[in-house]
Amino acid sequence: MYDVREIADDEHEAIGQLAKELWGDQIMVVHNEIFDLSCFPGFLAEENGKIIGFLTYRQMGHEAVEILSLDSFTENRGIGSALLDAVIHYCARNCVHRLFLTCTNDNFRALEFYQKRGFTLTAFRRGAVNEARKRKPSIPLRSKNGVPIEHELELDYFLPDSV
Repeated sequence: MYDVREIADDEHEAIGQLAKELWGDQIMVVHNEIFDLSCFPGFLAEENGKIIGFLTYRQMGHEAVEILSLDSFTENRGIGSALLDAVIHYCARNCVHRLFLTCTNDNFRALEFYQKRGFTLTAFRRGAVNEARKRKPSIPLRSKNGVPIEHELELDYFLPDSV
């Protein structure tokens, strides 16, 4: 079984390296902002001393928390759900009522995953990925299954007043 815990200060470099291995870079361009995933707080799933998944986020005052990345290295073990639960509980403990994230139009698995867990589609940014590509040319034009990667979709999870 695995454990989920906060990313420790001395683990941010390892998170950056894992992001490079998974995404080709630890830098993300989302809604026209640049994020270095190795610089943000988050949670990791660990099994036998090995990281098997991680989530990074940015705190935006007491108003909101934005999930920047969520990666589970093994499917169907509940790792992604456990990481998501950890950030939801973090928001509840800190009286943050809005948790949100952005994914691209080709990421059908993410859309399904988040909507099953209570997230709602709240924004569509037409051509946002095309704009991001100007700042980060390594963003692919198409997904592995051939879908053009062009737009950003924002999903929100609104926490109740008390959890």
